[in-house]
Amino acid sequence: MSFGDRYEVWGRIGEGGMSEVWLGKHTALCVPVIFKTIRQTVLDTVGAEKAGARLLNEARLMARVTNPRVVRAIDAGVTAERVPFLVQEYVDGLDLAELDRRRRANLGVGLPLWFVCYAMSEICDGLQSAHQAGVLHRDLKPSNVFGAPESGVRLGDFGIAVARDDEVREASGTMKFMAPEQFRGEKLSRRTDVYGAGATACDLRYGRSPFRFVDEVLDPEKQPDLPAPISAQEAYFQHTLREMLAKDPADRPASAAEAGRHFRSLATSLMPNLVAGQLIERHGLRIGQTVVTFEVGDLAETAADAIVSSANFQMQMRTGVADALRRRGGDDIEREATVHGEQALGACIKTGAGKLAARHVLHAVSAWNEVSCVGRATERALLLADELGCKRIAVPALGTGAGRVSMEMSANAMMTALRWHIMLGGSRLREIRVVLADEAKQRVYRDVAEEAIRGREVAVRAKADLGLPADEHEVLPEGATCIDTDQPENVPPVSRA
Repeated sequence: MSFGDRYEVWGRIGEGGMSEVWLGKHTALCVPVIFKTIRQTVLDTVGAEKAGARLLNEARLMARVTNPRVVRAIDAGVTAERVPFLVQEYVDGLDLAELDRRRRANLGVGLPLWFVCYAMSEICDGLQSAHQAGVLHRDLKPSNVFGAPESGVRLGDFGIAVARDDEVREASGTMKFMAPEQFRGEKLSRRTDVYGAGATACDLRYGRSPFRFVDEVLDPEKQPDLPAPISAQEAYFQHTLREMLAKDPADRPASAAEAGRHFRSLATSLMPNLVAGQLIERHGLRIGQTVVTFEVGDLAETAADAIVSSANFQMQMRTGVADALRRRGGDDIEREATVHGEQALGACIKTGAGKLAARHVLHAVSAWNEVSCVGRATERALLLADELGCKRIAVPALGTGAGRVSMEMSANAMMTALRWHIMLGGSRLREIRVVLADEAKQRVYRDVAEEAIRGREVAVRAKADLGLPADEHEVLPEGATCIDTDQPENVPPVSRA
């Protein structure tokens, strides 16, 4: 697929019912971008002209909104193959649906209340700006919300957005998050999006939508299905949800900004303290109960539960760090990795570790031709490490070899992703060993990493919400990293094995 001389395309990274998503870069600025195109089957059905007009409308509506909490539209046009496309900024993180799903499945907990409230305050801020620009989103849901450790939470996918004064009557949206008036094909308003935001908040906190069936959504007497609150803050959160999910639009908050103020107040009062970035040794820092060390050495000789490899999308281990791991651990590691086929940028897969002093190798596909997906790849590597029960992992500077990402960009993306991961709680990780080739690289990496780990100062709290237990999962006390942070004696000694 050719998107013109201004862009270089890596390849397709996803698809939906009507569209395909591609990753590339702006050739002059060397920044990653996302391309959205209409699927060929849709083009064949509705015609290129109609499909192109719809995509152009999406681009124009996105371009109206200038709030940094909304994913920006950059460009629009038609490919050499006469396929209409939309160019958006790339958000280097995971959508909140994936983040929540993986935590529930593998850590046994959902997202903590402070984070849900923080994310919703950011979403409501972006939504309010869209409404002020005359745009209704119509498809609020966790998979359309992107959390990037470096840049925060962003609202995206305006694929079915409409101008506020458009006379739209079709019942478009995602069933679990649609307001009653959407199902009925009635006139929509900004309060329709307020309902969608409330349903999104409910799903993020409790792992389910407020109503299970359409008839429950349409029943004016049916109240949202919420568990008994476990604290005064949870009760306040649920009161806010019930107002946002009122069946009659007139009973909901008048604006997303009004709902956002409630979420922001809760997030501020619940934000945990990490005692972040405490120096514990000449080569180490502590964040929560996790120790981070910066070492000069050979990653292939490092002992850990898992070693992270800076992988290419073809999964071949013939250059840089990956080659060193293959030569030390054996060709079986590469053979196992290539069985999975090519991987999208930002992906992370596991293999055995062969003769390495580890149980697993985590292959993080983090960069291509100066395009950094280091943040997303790091998040997935950390989640995968937790899923495998790892307590000690060793990592290189991702993307700085063939990917040509600067050492500073790599350090900032990796360490902000780590800080985000630890702040959410539930992690089993207790030691992260950052292994670099020489002293000069270590100094550059550590200078940036220390500032990234510190982050912003937050109010001191002895305990923090870890997230509600997911169904049929046991929450183990040793799994927490963001609780009892006033007890540093629980931090394990730094291993030099």
